[in-house]
Amino acid sequence: MHTLAGMRKEKVLIQRIARTSYTRRLTLETKTCPTCHATFEGVKKRRYCSRACQAKADYERHADQYRKARVDKYHAEKKAG
Repeated sequence: MHTLAGMRKEKVLIQRIARTSYTRRLTLETKTCPTCHATFEGVKKRRYCSRACQAKADYERHADQYRKARVDKYHAEKKAG
């Protein structure tokens, strides 16, 4: 009969692996989306939880340019038509 009195417990690290179509294994990390603050699992390079959050962040970074282009297009159409 064995006792566990002298044995130490070891922590086991669990890795989640995302498989791609060409046998490359990428480890997944738990991350937080900077746009909506949701937690998600993604590879190290991934920053946003979805394409919608990625598009929203892009719009927020370039909002002045997008607004100016939209106003210019509106004025050009109004002038032509």
